[in-house]
Amino acid sequence: MARYRIRVLVETGFPPQHTYGRRVSVTMGKIKQFTIAFEDGKDVFEAGECVKGHVVVELAEDVKMRGLWLLFHGQSEVEWREHGSDDSSVTYKSVETYFKHEVTLFGTAREQSSQGDAAVLPMGRHVFPFQYQLPAEELPCSFEGEHGYVRYIITATIDRPWKLYRTMKTSFTVLEKEDENSREDFIRTNPPDLSRATTTPGCLCCTSGPVELQVQPDRTIYRPGDAIIISGTVTNNSMEDVTSVEARLVQIATFHGDYSTVFSGIKTKTKEAEKIVQRVQICGCKQGESLTFSADKGAVLRVPPVPPSSLRFCRIIDLEYRLDVIAKLEGMCSIDLKTQIPVKIAPCRRHPHDSTQPPCVDPPPHPSPPVYTIGPAVTTQPTSAVPSAPDLDLDLPPPSYMESVQGAKSIWDADDSDNFVPKYGYYDWSRHGQL
Repeated sequence: MARYRIRVLVETGFPPQHTYGRRVSVTMGKIKQFTIAFEDGKDVFEAGECVKGHVVVELAEDVKMRGLWLLFHGQSEVEWREHGSDDSSVTYKSVETYFKHEVTLFGTAREQSSQGDAAVLPMGRHVFPFQYQLPAEELPCSFEGEHGYVRYIITATIDRPWKLYRTMKTSFTVLEKEDENSREDFIRTNPPDLSRATTTPGCLCCTSGPVELQVQPDRTIYRPGDAIIISGTVTNNSMEDVTSVEARLVQIATFHGDYSTVFSGIKTKTKEAEKIVQRVQICGCKQGESLTFSADKGAVLRVPPVPPSSLRFCRIIDLEYRLDVIAKLEGMCSIDLKTQIPVKIAPCRRHPHDSTQPPCVDPPPHPSPPVYTIGPAVTTQPTSAVPSAPDLDLDLPPPSYMESVQGAKSIWDADDSDNFVPKYGYYDWSRHGQL
């Protein structure tokens, strides 16, 4: 895996004329439509799989082009700015590149486009199929965070003489493969030790008894869609009511950025960002009373579609999860009780019927293969072998792929309205008769 750390990234020359929209047709002048689409709508992959699709270009008249290029780019990037006391600012930034590969769909390659004459693409609708084999190892899971991301992008570019670039972007999700170690850990996971927190509410002029919170989840490793079943007690010997108990699943992202100084060289700094990805309210208890809660009292937290812990193979972003259970006390002088329990989120195991995609293969030889095709964007995909029986070693339903609860992020260099939301595996247990 190629790894690069970059502190300043500057591109020179004319800025590209962005064509906004994810897999959205664009109508503008001679170019009536410019679209990137995935084959069969499949935009979720694992390392080693083949990304297939087509680029559609529809022209109102003949157009001269130096080239139509398609760039496949996988990278992670971290960036944030800190302000000093003297109004100065420091930008911390790091970049890792996992792959960067460009193919020419029409015309000449980018590095040769300044040499020779431009080709003419005739009026009409043109469909350019593409396929790209993802590297087989060391691809981190897609992630969009507050100060950084892991992102996989396809960029199509039309280069016309004496014109600005016409560019279309789209993104796809790469999921982490489940390895044997994480699978064994998931099977053998046990409940953690009981977590306790105690406080004595009240002011200096008032005396009060203590409030104690005890919490224990059913295990420490979960997958998206699993239910975190929380058992616990609140013993309230104080003079204040416990208004409610709240359980939260918190994601902690740690970003590692570099800053270059003239005298000290490169300095590396980390920055954390916490985000509540799921929460549930449980009832409270009056002063002098006790509360025992479990699944029957609503103490169930469903793990949403989120990336797995650690973000393996990414060296500039770390990812952890924590279960916080908070007992909220009434009164101005009271301090809420909180227990914090580390938990792990494991990747969803892909179903046998969804994990046998063949690698990219070249199309069969044709006596006169056309540079492009005219007509509807219809492609054929070879039928993959399907196992005759499912793997019964671990009885799991096939996962669905759902958009991340963390929301959308722009995939352009400048702010615009075109956003991307990664998708993650999610077990919908409601369809299988389980909690």
